Amino acid sequence: MRIAVVGASGYIGQNLIKKLLAETDYSIVALSLNAETIPIASDKLEKHNIDVFDSATLGTFLDGCDVAFYLVHMMSQKKLDFAEAEAKAAESFSAAANQASVKRVIYLGGLGNDEDKLSKHLASRHRTGEILRQSLPLVIEFRASMIIGKGSISYDIIANLVHKLPVLTLPTWAKTLTQPIGLADALSYLVGAINLPLNNHEIVEIGGPDQLSYKDFMKRYEDWRGTSALMIMFPIIPVGIAAWWLNLFTPRKHAKVGRAMVESLANPMIVTNNRAQELFPEITPLPIDDVFV
Repeated sequence: MRIAVVGASGYIGQNLIKKLLAETDYSIVALSLNAETIPIASDKLEKHNIDVFDSATLGTFLDGCDVAFYLVHMMSQKKLDFAEAEAKAAESFSAAANQASVKRVIYLGGLGNDEDKLSKHLASRHRTGEILRQSLPLVIEFRASMIIGKGSISYDIIANLVHKLPVLTLPTWAKTLTQPIGLADALSYLVGAINLPLNNHEIVEIGGPDQLSYKDFMKRYEDWRGTSALMIMFPIIPVGIAAWWLNLFTPRKHAKVGRAMVESLANPMIVTNNRAQELFPEITPLPIDDVFV
């Protein structure tokens, strides 16, 4: 089987490629703006630099691929509004995948109730899934909250705050519920979807067993590290100020993306059904204390 990973140079993309190479005999085609810089080598791996907006060229590289993972986000780009860019990217990819007769697309988006007033980031993630489902024959959309692992932007933001600040002034989103999942478990779902027997599109919400507030998540992380910080709630902190504040204490490479993501912290991101367990009974996600890094 030939598998394409579009958005291959990102955090999930690179870790997914490593897992596929280690555990399967599939041929992997890594596609992204800077795919040739991915520090992974294998005779089963091709790397091609590609602009996702160049649908015709993308289609040629997808040719012969049975399955494509779509892991593209546009929060760090500077030329367009990121939500507009993500919609256009999804449309371009869909045209390319149809041109290449890709049979199945696996997409990783974000949790969040469509009936809520979603942040721009989460609304764009859900809109991307809609575009893919409207255009392609079979789409499996995974929706996840924070993925715990070194290099995960949302996890690195929280970890850096706890590492660097003896006093944490927390805005209202610190009370919001989240349901993180470990990197290894998230990857198991993605790989498991390759051969999952399906005839129709699926939206699959995934998360670990812990539902907790961001404040409680920080406390659990502190306990794991053996450190302690004073946490003070400041409910009047505007989202814009909270985003600026986060950017001061998080890695520079995450700053732009982190600012776009921080508004999403006001939206509960928890699993609301048992579909993941029904489709993937062999996967039992680990609790957060077992996946902290």
